[in-house]
Amino acid sequence: MLPSFCRLAILGLFAASSVVAKGAIGIKQGKVAVTSPDGLGDATYTLKEPTPLPSPIALSEGSTFKLSFSVIDTASGEGIYPQQAHLLFEDPKGDDVTLPVTVKTNGKAQITINTAKPHPALLFTHGKFHLTLLLSSLDSLQPLSYPLGELSLPQSILKPLPRKRHDLPPRQGEPAFQAQQELYHTFKDDPKTVGWTLSLIGIVITLAPWTVLFGLLRKISPSLNFQTPPVSSYVFLLVLGALEALIFVYWLRLKLYHLLPAFLGLSVIATYTGILALRELRARRLQAGGAP
Repeated sequence: MLPSFCRLAILGLFAASSVVAKGAIGIKQGKVAVTSPDGLGDATYTLKEPTPLPSPIALSEGSTFKLSFSVIDTASGEGIYPQQAHLLFEDPKGDDVTLPVTVKTNGKAQITINTAKPHPALLFTHGKFHLTLLLSSLDSLQPLSYPLGELSLPQSILKPLPRKRHDLPPRQGEPAFQAQQELYHTFKDDPKTVGWTLSLIGIVITLAPWTVLFGLLRKISPSLNFQTPPVSSYVFLLVLGALEALIFVYWLRLKLYHLLPAFLGLSVIATYTGILALRELRARRLQAGGAP
C-alpha cells in the first residue's frame, strides 16, 4: 500500500512540475534596428525583457524601424508559435493602432515600419506612440505584454486626422454641418414588350394540346355512356372546393394557426367522402357487369 501511495505522490509531483514548467511566453534575441537613407541615424538596440528601449526613437523620412525577436517558452527555453502576436501603437491623444507581427513556425518574429511606405493605419494619427509587444497562446502559457518604449513618426508623412461626427467647434472657415454627397439610385430598365408575332405563336402552342383533346373527345363521345354520378361524388367535389377556398383565404389574410384546424378537419371529411364516393362508383360498375 505504501509503495503504491509513494508512486502516486511521485506522479502527482511530476504532473504538477510539468504544469508549472510550461511557464509563460517570453522573447530572446530581441533587437531593434533603425536605418536611414544617409546612414547618419542608424542605430541598433538589444532588448531584454522587461527592460524597454533606452531612449525614444524618432524616425525621419525614408527611415526604417525593424523589430525582430524569437518567441520562447520561459520554462523550457524552446521556440514556440504564439496564436496572437501584435505590436500595439498607443496614441495618447487619439486612437490606438494594432499591427500584426509576422511569426514563423520556429518562433522567429519580426515587424518592419518603413516611413517611405507606412501602414495606412499609422497615417491618420498624431505620430507619437507608446509601443507594447503583445504575445499570447491558446494553451496554459501566460501571455506577454512587453512595453518597448517611445516611437515617433515624421510629421511630413502624416495626414490630417479624420473629422468625427460630433467634433465641434468646426475648424476656421468650415461650417459645423455641411451637405453630404447626393445619393443616386439606378433603377432597372422597363421590361420590353413581346411582339405580336411571338405572342400569337405562344397562344397557338398553348392551345394546340386542347385542340387535339377536343378533337379526340368528338370521336369517342358517341361510344361513351354518360351517367349521373352518385350524390357522394358531388359531396366529395364540394369538400375539395372548400379546401381550395380555405387555402385562398389563408393566402389573403389568415395565419397558419388559423388555417391548420380547419384544414385538418376538411381533410378528414374529404378522405371520408372520397372513400364513400369510390365505393358507390365501384358498386355501380359491378352492377353494370364490370370487372371487380
